[in-house]
Amino acid sequence: MGHTMKTTIIRAVAALSLAAAALTAPTAANAYTDPAVVRVTPSVATPGGVATFTTDLAPYQGDEEILISVTGGAAKSITLASVATETNDSLRTRAVGGHLKTPVRFPSNAKGTYYFTFTGAASGVVLHATVTVSSSGTSTSPAKGGLAVTGFDADSTTGLWVAGGALVLAGGAVAIGAVARRRRSTQS
Repeated sequence: MGHTMKTTIIRAVAALSLAAAALTAPTAANAYTDPAVVRVTPSVATPGGVATFTTDLAPYQGDEEILISVTGGAAKSITLASVATETNDSLRTRAVGGHLKTPVRFPSNAKGTYYFTFTGAASGVVLHATVTVSSSGTSTSPAKGGLAVTGFDADSTTGLWVAGGALVLAGGAVAIGAVARRRRSTQS
C-alpha cells in the first residue's frame, strides 16, 4: 500500500505541475502587437458624426496609400470625411509623414461597434482600431486601438494563483496524511 500511495502522490504532483505550466504559458494572440497605437477622437462617435483616427508613431512609409477596412452595422455607408465610397473595403487615405491622420464620417443610421483595419499598401503595416457609435456620444478621452486583449494578465490571474495555492496546500495535506497513515500502520 505504501508504494501505491507514493505513486499516486507523484502522479498528482506531475498533473499539478503540467496544469500550472499550461496556465502560465503565453498565448499565441499575445505574440502579435500592432506597431503603433491608433487613437480615435472622440472614442464614442455620434450617428452622422466624424471620428478622427491618428497614430502615436509613424509606422507607414512617408505618404503611402493606406487601405481601410471597416466591419460593423451599416459599414458600407461609412465615408471618409471628404469622399463618399460605395463599399466598406474600398476606403483609402494617405499617411502624413508616416502617421495616420484620417477623419471618418459615420452614416446617420450608424450604431454599435465598428472595427477598423488600416493596411499600408507599400509597407504592409497593419493597425487596428475600434470605435463605438452611440446617439449619446458622450466620451472625452480618446480610444486606443490595437488587438483585443486575450489570454491572461496579472489582474485576471489572481484567482488562478489563489486556486493554485489551495491545490498546493491540499497536496501537502494529502502527503502529511499519507505519512501519518504509514506511521500508524508500522506501529500497529
